Amino acid sequence: MSYLRRFPALVILILIGAALMLIPAVHAAQTGLWQVARVFFYHAAFFIALGCILGLATMNRVPRQPARYHLMTLLLAYVLLPVVLGAPLAVLLPGLGIGGAYFEMLSCLTTTGATLFDRPRLLPDTLHLWRALIGWSGGLMILVTAVAILAPLNLGGFEIGQDGIGLRGGRSGGTIDEASKRILRQAGQIAPVYAGFTGFLALCLIFAGARPFVALCHAMAVLSTSGISPVGGLEGGQSGRLGEMAILPFFLLAVSHRAMSFDLRRGHRLALTDPQIQLMLISVLSVTLLLFLRSFIGAAEIDRQDSPFRALQAIWGSLFTVLSFLTTTGFESPDWRAMQLWSHLPDPGTILLGVAVMGGGIATTAGGVKLLRLYALYRHGLRELDLLVHPSSVARHGQGDRVVSENGPRIAFVFLMLFLVSLGILMIAFSLTGLEFDQSLALGIASLTTTGPAIRTLGGGASYGDLDSWARVLFATGMIVGRMETIVIIALFNPAYWRH
Repeated sequence: MSYLRRFPALVILILIGAALMLIPAVHAAQTGLWQVARVFFYHAAFFIALGCILGLATMNRVPRQPARYHLMTLLLAYVLLPVVLGAPLAVLLPGLGIGGAYFEMLSCLTTTGATLFDRPRLLPDTLHLWRALIGWSGGLMILVTAVAILAPLNLGGFEIGQDGIGLRGGRSGGTIDEASKRILRQAGQIAPVYAGFTGFLALCLIFAGARPFVALCHAMAVLSTSGISPVGGLEGGQSGRLGEMAILPFFLLAVSHRAMSFDLRRGHRLALTDPQIQLMLISVLSVTLLLFLRSFIGAAEIDRQDSPFRALQAIWGSLFTVLSFLTTTGFESPDWRAMQLWSHLPDPGTILLGVAVMGGGIATTAGGVKLLRLYALYRHGLRELDLLVHPSSVARHGQGDRVVSENGPRIAFVFLMLFLVSLGILMIAFSLTGLEFDQSLALGIASLTTTGPAIRTLGGGASYGDLDSWARVLFATGMIVGRMETIVIIALFNPAYWRH
């Protein structure tokens, strides 16, 4: 074990990925799919041996810049790990190819959930288990790196908070030994809670009527916000509205990092005083009300007689789907489609894309701009409006002002501009591959916010399998940029990180 701790972080991640292959190998053996079991077992043995060789060859290397080392490791993990994780898929599904397997595993690892499989029911359950397991593990990796690596560097949303959220003035993150101990400590605290919530939600879905395998995959998809489903979504899970009611509270885990017990500051727990929770409630309730009024007016124009029941369906479908897209999970309630049938109005997919751009909370598995950044911009906007009316006024310091640092709004604005510029570049690049404007917009937002199911907002049976090779490369690049965040990548290539 002492030797393993001296291995480079990337090698350790390769070993973890190889060890995870044993889980689908056992599952395939239990279900009688011996060829699938052999493929996963052989790949696990090969990559474990390869990882040990690489680890022994590089174990004595001491990085000079710990911050650069960890950020570069995170980037390389998203670039190289899908090659390892996708190798069994490429062998078992020759028609998919290594490029398709890489895309599929990168989508799972970044918790995007963009799949090339248009008909998931045709695949064996073992492959769906592998996809869900990688998405779940990717979510765990995001939580650990956010708390143990990005927070000490004041990145990943922590840069706009008051001192005490990250390390004060810190850009070093400590030595390699300190960072390694911090990663192990945080992983030991996060993993049991993360796994416990997953198991509890899976049991709730089973009691709601879902098949145990489907319940487990959906539970892992909700906790990791990957939206990966072996049956194409919640409508095929047979858990109904009772299952959706069980899922809804777990979306809060992607809204605020205080929803779990591994908060960075003791004594702070999930509460309505959290600005991220407040902004989530305002956004979700207002959008739900807007969508309901839109559907109600549409239904009134055609004089529907079943309005009361359909109205309740519309409210629930809007509430669940909007919160799902806010957390960048991307699950749609079956009542979302029922709302459209009730009103006979087109799908308001553009609203869902805008909600996905907002994103969830910092230090969570959600993507997007993040609620705390938007809250900082909101508070700054209120202050500027107040100055227009009372130029000599003195700013108040309430609960919200103590959360955001003095430079927080400026940094949040810079990040928002970088996000929009990245989205614009991706849209132009997608359009050069022959895609329409609405397709380019949906794909750009889906990749940068890691909300793979957002492609459904296009309607017409749009699928990632229809994308050509160049469009998939662009989408894969967007997934990496969106998961690591543009400001983290810029910090990584900052010349200050490369100075001795």
